[in-house]
Amino acid sequence: MIGLKKHRAFLERLRWTLRAQHVFGVSSLIVDKRGNVRSGSAAPKFILAMLGLAISLAVWFIFYHNESPVICRSKANQVRLFYYFVIIETLVAIAFNVICTIRIAWPASQHSLAQCWAQLIAKVQEIQIMFQCSIESKRPFQLFWLWIAVLSAAYGFLLTFMVLTSKVLFVSQTNHLILYGLRIYAYLSDTTVCASFGLFALLLRILIVEMRQLVRKTTINEQQLRSMIQLYRHILQIIESFCAVYGWVLILIFFEHFLILTDRSFFAIRMYRMPMGFSIQQVLSMMMTWVFPLALNDMLLVGACTATEKALQQFEQQLCEVGKMANTQNVECEQMITSFSLYVAEQKPKFRILKSINLSFNLIYASCGVIATYLTVFLQFDNGDSL
Repeated sequence: MIGLKKHRAFLERLRWTLRAQHVFGVSSLIVDKRGNVRSGSAAPKFILAMLGLAISLAVWFIFYHNESPVICRSKANQVRLFYYFVIIETLVAIAFNVICTIRIAWPASQHSLAQCWAQLIAKVQEIQIMFQCSIESKRPFQLFWLWIAVLSAAYGFLLTFMVLTSKVLFVSQTNHLILYGLRIYAYLSDTTVCASFGLFALLLRILIVEMRQLVRKTTINEQQLRSMIQLYRHILQIIESFCAVYGWVLILIFFEHFLILTDRSFFAIRMYRMPMGFSIQQVLSMMMTWVFPLALNDMLLVGACTATEKALQQFEQQLCEVGKMANTQNVECEQMITSFSLYVAEQKPKFRILKSINLSFNLIYASCGVIATYLTVFLQFDNGDSL
């Protein structure tokens, strides 16, 4: 009875999570009354239509009201090069948001995601029935909502306040407000994508941690060992499918963040060096409102994947130890244990997007190194005449 209540609570939390994804157009999945996950919401199509309408409205104001496109051109002489950086960032953010919405909301992608969620739910139920235990999933959902709330406040309030009260006021006309709103919506959409990916990784981690505790506390028989090895392989298949769906989307998000972090860092250094009246407090304020939310989002995503991968590696070691101590006369079972031991002998990255980029802290370190290199080159060739 307790397991059934927790399962219903899990499904209710998942429903609210999927509704948040609907708001930002990054999912069309729903949980029906039977607890099945399937594609059925028209939210992504509605979001795409609204994005197209907003972009058309901004273009109309530009051409028929003779407004300066994207940002205020009269302020260009004050910041020179940074004026073009802001235009590029805005257009890239809006274009990538449209592409990501189409990519994720594609029927094949949603079908794969529905299968991933259905398999995760099935595995949780299978473990609870097999070992007569209950798996608590409340904390990952709490982290998901905290993730969304903190970054929504950072983008929607702190960043907007800084932009509207900045010494260099870029947003002053109607199309500027529309495109800025689309840009903030794109950031929130990217945040929801990363938070959804992180949520799935953390739910897998809870399942793996529960399995590790069962291995430590109970005596595992041959049938249970076989089931655990099969569960491990299914988890790897689920992770591979999830990474395949989100691969290109995460690549676009990381590229967008890399672009913003690079030119914001360059501009912050140039602002401080140029005699334009910018104080160190204003420079730090700009860096915190732009750089901190992006860095926090990427750190949370990579941290969730790293924690899950570490739990998987520890689970591998436990299964190998249990397999060595198991006294089995079944030749098929012995072959399965041997093949499993050989497979996990070489540690392989689990969270790989496009089968080439590992979602680990090495990715963060490498990105910081590349940004530092670009800044060094830019500042060496900078003559100090323009921003």
